[in-house]
Amino acid sequence: MSGWDIDPDGVGSVLQSVGGMIGGEDGGGGLVATTASVGEGLTYASSCANSSPISYALQGFLEAYGAKARAMTAKSVSAVVGCGEATTAYIDGDLEMAAEAQSSASHVGDLNL
Repeated sequence: MSGWDIDPDGVGSVLQSVGGMIGGEDGGGGLVATTASVGEGLTYASSCANSSPISYALQGFLEAYGAKARAMTAKSVSAVVGCGEATTAYIDGDLEMAAEAQSSASHVGDLNL
């Protein structure tokens, strides 16, 4: 067993909270919705601008930072999923180790005493 002492319930609570900040189970709200809203707002502002340079600048900003915002969201989701999977593996490892220890203890074989 490693020196780690993970509280799975605590991890689950944090992951649920962070998941909600990213966008919840349905992908709405949080960072996902904010990113989409900013993109829609910039597109709308660009279409309303009565100036080609302003419209061009807004589109350039959206192109440059839209991809970064999507990447940030994807990395956030990946971090939450990875943390959840790692915690599950930790829990499964504990159970497997306990079962292995119990199995080993019941099959000690001939002790040659």
